[in-house]
Amino acid sequence: MVSFFFEASLLTKSRFITFGAIPQKVEFQDCDGIIDGLHHIFRGWKLSEDVTEAPLAATVKKAQEGWTWTSHGTYRPRDWDRVPPRTELRVMTDVHEAALHWYLDANPDLLCLHGGAAQLGNGLICFPAQGRAGKSTLIANLAALGQTVFADDVLGLDRDQGFAMGFLPRLRVPLAPNLTAKVNRYITNHKGPEGGGWLYLNPAPPSMANLGAKAPFTAFILLRRTEASKPKLEEARTADILHALIKENIIRTLPMETIFDRLHDMAQSHPKYWLTYSAPEPAARFLIERFS
Repeated sequence: MVSFFFEASLLTKSRFITFGAIPQKVEFQDCDGIIDGLHHIFRGWKLSEDVTEAPLAATVKKAQEGWTWTSHGTYRPRDWDRVPPRTELRVMTDVHEAALHWYLDANPDLLCLHGGAAQLGNGLICFPAQGRAGKSTLIANLAALGQTVFADDVLGLDRDQGFAMGFLPRLRVPLAPNLTAKVNRYITNHKGPEGGGWLYLNPAPPSMANLGAKAPFTAFILLRRTEASKPKLEEARTADILHALIKENIIRTLPMETIFDRLHDMAQSHPKYWLTYSAPEPAARFLIERFS
């Protein structure tokens, strides 16, 4: 019996990944493919396998069916128990989610928005998240046209600037049917980790902002996708943008009045629009022409 456990322990391969930007570290057991993927997904986080004294945040272990996650006093991915992961990519996205919360815990004054953003010219256009409005596909089209992606899913809000959280954009598979051949080729040539109905888009530098990159806001844009419509911008009300910013605000640790005041200042002091469009590439070209 002793011999059996000794031999089993030799088969378990542990590797420790330190997130230098926090710092925290995660122990991965028999997860080489996941570790390789994380090195693509995290930009500017200073991932390393150096032996450090950073506190252990979690242990992720390959089990007979799926993976196990043991937290060590830190945030645990919200869907891990309800919908256990069945693919390596899902584990990567859960590590991605947990690391975001660890970073925000370490930087409590930083607001964070569920939304996308791209740098056009000297400033950011920001798309607060709206379900099935095409935000991620529009961001991919902007990347294919040479613009710098700041966020596809989460964006830091540092006073009047956007703050890149350093995660690759993620797209649903199969891809949207109205992508042009050029954009399809771009995505094919810049694929990151993929699986389980998702793929990470891996734009080549400088088309992807690293963690901590900042740029001032140029405009906040709400998306309205329709059939057979040329891209069109219409002014949005401060109330429209403020409602979206509050709804998609990830941080709840600051006093609500502080969060409201900061988001209200952003909504009030920057141009704000509704973008009505149907196809993503014409919309992306329209935005580039308008804002850069």
